[in-house]
Amino acid sequence: MGRIILCTSKQAEVPYVFPVSEAKVYTIEELCYYIYHNIYEVTIECFDEKLVGWLSDELGMVTIAKKLKDMIESNSGLKDRIISIMCSCDYYTEKDIKALLNIISEMDNMSYQGRMKRKGDHFLKYGKYSLAKRQYDKIINSGFSVNLSPQEYGNILHNRSMACFYTGAYAEAVQGFKEAYNRNNNKKSLEHYLYALLLNSNREQFENEALRYGLSDNDKLRISSGISEAFVKASESAEYNELLKKKKYGNGNETFDYAAEKLDVWKKQYREANS
Repeated sequence: MGRIILCTSKQAEVPYVFPVSEAKVYTIEELCYYIYHNIYEVTIECFDEKLVGWLSDELGMVTIAKKLKDMIESNSGLKDRIISIMCSCDYYTEKDIKALLNIISEMDNMSYQGRMKRKGDHFLKYGKYSLAKRQYDKIINSGFSVNLSPQEYGNILHNRSMACFYTGAYAEAVQGFKEAYNRNNNKKSLEHYLYALLLNSNREQFENEALRYGLSDNDKLRISSGISEAFVKASESAEYNELLKKKKYGNGNETFDYAAEKLDVWKKQYREANS
């Protein structure tokens, strides 16, 4: 969890796994610690029937499990569910919990599009790229998008393009980053636009756009070098070298089985992201 946590309660044999981040916790103290340090990412979906069952079956905390179940059935808000968990052990002081309450109140006052973007950013951070893209599309296609400033709209387009980029949809990412920069005027969006052009094998367009936006020769070299370094790192990855080793020294079946195993993992991740 990032530091030593003194746990005095029962430790679960089976951990509770948070949605999206897939972080595992084994005690009520670890649960509270995760909530406290990831409060901007914790959503109401975390406090579901699975957590109720885990609290009851794994930790034997029947009372708090029932309380949470009642909250779910009565559609209680995120704040009530968080506080009920945080107050179920003595890991945090009253002062700590009050500070957390203030943060939750600030979150409650966020705009609709602000909460939607925060959820999309959460998906993006943990590699759920299809879910992230879908979330940003909801904002863009909603009537609330007219309330966004050019910078806010551009930042959403930038993050959506990141999701496209990581799923290999480079052409879509190219257009998205360009539009993002035209709105937010953020240098990062411009650089990602140029990166995406190179990854999409648009060297001529890269040169033209670099000239159009006034990039120096040093900036062009830095971006081109960044792409080359990325390919070098990919070729030096443990998975790539393991595949080469099996191809060179193993038989055909071993190479095929290893590649198939990796494909199964990626397929599973894709299905989970789109479920």
